[in-house]
Amino acid sequence: MRILHIIPYFYPAWAYGGTCRAAWELARALVRHGQQAVVLTTDALDAQQRVGPAFEVVEGVEIHRAANISNRLAWSRLFLPLGFRSHLYAEVARADVVHLHEFRSYQNAVALPIIEQQRKPFVVTPQGSLPRIMGRYALKAVYDRLYGQRILRKAARLHALDDMESRQYIALGVAPARIAIRPNGIDPAELQALPDPDAFRTRHGIAAQTPIVLFLARVNRIKGVDFLVQSFALVHKQMPQALLVIVGPDDGYLGEVQRQVHALGIADHVRFIGYLDGIEKLAAYRAASVYVLPSTYDIFGITLLEALACGTPVIATAGVGFADFMRQNNLGAVVKFGDTQALQTEIAAVLQRPLPELAARSAAGRQYVLENFAWDNIARNWLQVYADCAVN
Repeated sequence: MRILHIIPYFYPAWAYGGTCRAAWELARALVRHGQQAVVLTTDALDAQQRVGPAFEVVEGVEIHRAANISNRLAWSRLFLPLGFRSHLYAEVARADVVHLHEFRSYQNAVALPIIEQQRKPFVVTPQGSLPRIMGRYALKAVYDRLYGQRILRKAARLHALDDMESRQYIALGVAPARIAIRPNGIDPAELQALPDPDAFRTRHGIAAQTPIVLFLARVNRIKGVDFLVQSFALVHKQMPQALLVIVGPDDGYLGEVQRQVHALGIADHVRFIGYLDGIEKLAAYRAASVYVLPSTYDIFGITLLEALACGTPVIATAGVGFADFMRQNNLGAVVKFGDTQALQTEIAAVLQRPLPELAARSAAGRQYVLENFAWDNIARNWLQVYADCAVN
């Protein structure tokens, strides 16, 4: 089966977050299952750089990149690739199924009439972008009238990461039978040989006994890092030796967070590391005493899976889709967004937990994630979704 993926950013544009990583992991897992995975994307890499070449094959995945008119606009999530439409006709014609990643994008708007004209079945993966949040409300409303409603109506299957996203579809009038729930996952092979937790501390001059509270995500308002900073200020009063480590690229909110840290008088106890990936990212998880994802809204929360797979205790807010899995399987604590006292209490509880209990919980969390969220298993389930679409 030949599956065409259309997405604004792709390997190795990890700075754009979990959507990019999930699309890459799915595509290469499909190749391992004997399928053809073709990707039409742009040359977006991060805030400063573009990625090339225009065409390459990586681990069996065919990647076609069109150059964005402006890399700065691309980092602001306005992707306008040159020559994208002309390449679409041939690739859609060759595909058995088309997979649209994200919901509102120039790429989807251009692809939709071509997919309809050629009568190709397609799947949509919004990755949390269904609600009209994070600004541009009027533009999103116009897009939905012109394209979004057609996408929802014409898609052969609508992909939800979890029950939260499934409910969002249903609220928009989608029949439950058309929704396929499939989570994001992790690659167990990358998490078998974990880095030494002391390596991260040594590189960044952090003492061995210092408790580390880790935030690892884009520094964006929706990720709730300001809520975590406010809560950490309370933790610091109780545990002055604790350190808050903020890892991730600036997504328009770093300056505000830095001002908040100075206003609270905790600048000496907060470390801004910047963007990390690969072994460096895993080392940050390993060094952390607890990982916190304090988002106002996060449809899944892949970093929680990564942290658990590294044996790190986790805390999330109720606005994170993975929070339901955490509650049901006793994987970590869940707090209401904005309740600084509750978050302070949960952080302190983890930092004060006896080491034997902490080790047992960490091992259980790691085992659960490795057994239940491997990409090869998730891709196998995706094959049935694609097959159903191709038949219908």
